[in-house]
Amino acid sequence: MKIAVIGCGVMGTAFARHLAKKNAIILCDRDKEKAAALSKELNGSYFEKVAEAVETADYILLAVKPKDLDAIAREMNDAVGNKILISILAGTPLDLLKHYFPRAIPVRTMPNMGLICGKGVVGLVDETGLSPDIKKGVDSLFEGIGLKLWMSETQIEAITALSGSGIGFIFVIIEAMIDGGVNLGFSSSEAREIVLTTMEGAIALMRATGKHPAELKLQISSPGGTTIAGLKVMEETGVRAGIIKTLTACYEKALNMRKEIA
Repeated sequence: MKIAVIGCGVMGTAFARHLAKKNAIILCDRDKEKAAALSKELNGSYFEKVAEAVETADYILLAVKPKDLDAIAREMNDAVGNKILISILAGTPLDLLKHYFPRAIPVRTMPNMGLICGKGVVGLVDETGLSPDIKKGVDSLFEGIGLKLWMSETQIEAITALSGSGIGFIFVIIEAMIDGGVNLGFSSSEAREIVLTTMEGAIALMRATGKHPAELKLQISSPGGTTIAGLKVMEETGVRAGIIKTLTACYEKALNMRKEIA
């Protein structure tokens, strides 16, 4: 298959590298040097004009900034025709994609950065107009990137918050624990390995046991012990409430982005 990747930012580049394993890649980005270098790395092709990039493609992956949707649509609309257009644009609903690309078959998705190492999460909108063959083709393209979930469009902003942006919040938690380790006397490299291995162990335990995190938390909380002392401080400082509020704020921003795009 020939896949045109329009936009070579972090996510566009990650998808291009993944898709290039089994497909011919066509790249286009306003940063011509970046796109040309990536096309050389992936043994793909590069076009300066977006219309030329999509003209011979079987699939189009749209990975530009949402605010650039109007401009990019003006450049490529006629060349898109009735091709399958996969969008990873946050806050950009299907009806807006259909407005800008009236003849195309849009597939709205929301991935996260974990796809770079095959541990991503991607939500895909299960729109009534998508045939089983189209969904099968998209599934095939995304094979090997991690967890794929077809869902209603009403859920896509929620997965934007929980996973798309959520991975960034996890980095903050990890960073805080590393800083805490340094404060306790470990070197930053030692603290990093301790924290990452602890995180991996917690995830492995949840997967192996199938237990709720609250149940596992209680198993390591001895009466009057160190863990419960720390958990008490977490509750007093509102750590859990802060995380929930963070996700809610992200969700509300995703809901409001359409007004900023249109």
